Parts: sequence; structure tokens; C-alpha cells
Amino acid sequence: MLLEVSECFQHFGYEDFALDRLESQYPTVCPIKACSTTPIGVSDSRGTRPFCPTHGLRLHSDTFVYWNGPGRNIEARLRNFPIGHNLASKVAIGSVAKAESHRLGYEMSEDALSWNVFVGLAEAGRLRKAVRFLTGCDIDTEPNLFLWGELIDVRTGKRGRFQPLDTVRERLENDIKRFKTEPDVMLVLEGQLVVCIEAKFSSGNPLSHEEKVQEGQKPTGRAGLVRRYLDHAGAETKRIIDRGGISEMFHSQLFRNVVFASEMANGRDWHVVNLVSSTQWAIGRNSERYSYDNPERHVRSYLHPDRRQCFGFRTWEELYNALIKDDACLGLLNAYLRSKSAHYRRAFDLE
Repeated sequence: MLLEVSECFQHFGYEDFALDRLESQYPTVCPIKACSTTPIGVSDSRGTRPFCPTHGLRLHSDTFVYWNGPGRNIEARLRNFPIGHNLASKVAIGSVAKAESHRLGYEMSEDALSWNVFVGLAEAGRLRKAVRFLTGCDIDTEPNLFLWGELIDVRTGKRGRFQPLDTVRERLENDIKRFKTEPDVMLVLEGQLVVCIEAKFSSGNPLSHEEKVQEGQKPTGRAGLVRRYLDHAGAETKRIIDRGGISEMFHSQLFRNVVFASEMANGRDWHVVNLVSSTQWAIGRNSERYSYDNPERHVRSYLHPDRRQCFGFRTWEELYNALIKDDACLGLLNAYLRSKSAHYRRAFDLE
């Protein structure tokens, strides 16, 4: 159907939306200010959604997806990558290793947020400063940037995988078929330092819980996680993780990141950083399966004293104030974060 196509390739920020058009959880009009186009119904895997062909937005419950029509997924998802746009078309959008790549065009995509911020920092040569802010470590040169295990070389476009990640996966998750452990961001100084960043936007940190899982899936319960990841880890990882220190609130994803960081570092320095939005987490609701609270106390409780500072908790808002706000070389990244939307509203309180 011809109407199910949009020629709009603009990236939208919260100031582009008219909140008075969003009184219903499921909008029936386009959320863009002054748009007179009547949305039409288009089908996806979950049914029929309103779609504005003028602005290329498919409307979901209190959020949207960039969508330009059938067979135009790459063009649509790239609209969510205003920074490093050309490189994103080769690395992020075209990656066969990236889990849930179909979500890269979603307004609330944590992966798109991570790309825009860290690629923006890399383009300006600010990853060394990012390491200092995130971990307190001073390093002598710019680290390599890996997103989802893929090398992001903003200067030469060189491609490659972080092989230690694939090696540890092969040993600890050889039989896992979907959603293998995938650090969102890694900053690596070869032979010296591995920093794994678990980035969150509006979602909370997953907690361990007892649940029957299918063959080929990761365990969700505490005993299963410890058995799979710690029992088969190397001697150094077993030394620095105290099973008896694991509390009732056990952050499953962060635990896997700690194990993987230690294993990938292979005796060298490592850090795991949980990077979240204080703005979005202020409205998040804790549950049995997700937590929106600072996890430092719980994670550090099972780390050996000489490794407790290897886990840290930071916010996107703090990163903005420390690295981006006053840096004239980061104007595009500054504008991106200041205009970023979440459920059509301002995503980050940066004042």
C-alpha cells in the first residue's frame, strides 16, 4: 500500500512533540506539533499500530518507533543515530551479532543512546576522560571503544570483534542460543584495562528470580547463575567473588558483567560500571524482577576488598555535567542529550 511509506528521515527531540496530542495512551493523531496528517493503521508482530506517513512514526503505547515502511528498516533505524550516522549504517545497523537489533529505531532504545553518547565522545577524543570519570583510573592514551563486542573505530572505520569476549562466551555460554552476555559498552586499553558498562535508560537492573527456563536459555535463579558462571570461571575470578557475600538482592546481569570483566581482563585491571538515568529511574518502580536503586552495596558485598572499587554506579546526567556540558567540541552531543525524548517528554534533567 503506497500510503505505508514515509520519506521523512528526520530525528525528533522532545520539543518537536505536542503533549496535548498525547492524552490517550494510544494516540490517534500524530504527536508532531501542527501535523495535520491522519495516522493510518499498519501491522506489526503484535497487531495494528497507528502510523504517520508524513513524519515516519509508528505509534506504540506512550512511545514511538521510527518507521519508513515495509523493507525500509535500515533507513528508519538510522534516524535514531544522529551521531556517527555513516559508521552506524555499517556497524550498528548491519551487525549480525547485535541482539535485538530490531529495537534500534525505538525511542527508548538504550543501545541507540549508548551509541550516540560514546561515539560522540570518541569522535572528539574524549574516551580517556570518560574512563577517568567512570572508574577514577588515569590512562595515558585513548582506549578502544567496543559496542556489543564490535570495534568502533571512528577514524579508520576498522572492523573487528573483541576476541576475549567471544572466548569467554564460548567457555561459559557455549550452549546458550539467545541473548548471550553482551556488555553494552567496553572501553579497552589493550594489555592494561577492560571497562564494561551496563547502560540503562528507562529500564531497571534485572534481579535473580526462580523461573523455569528452556534449554538454551541463561539461568535466572541465584544458584543457577553461580553454578554456570562462577563455578566455571578461572581462579582469579573465584578469588575475588565471595559466594557467601551474595545478598538476597542479586543483580543477575551485573553479576554476569563482573564475571566476564574479570575473565576478559585475565589478571589485569578491570571495572564494571552501571550507567543509568537519574531522571528516568526517579519514576521507575521496583519489582521482584527489576530494581531502580543504586546496586553498589549489593554488588560490592560479594567482591574481595581489593576489588570492591572495581564496581561503580554513575548516571548519564553526571556524565553530561562532567564531560559534555562545557566542552565546545561536543556541541552535537550536547544538543542530542538536551533534546532527547523519553515517552515524548524531556529525557534528562540537565539543569
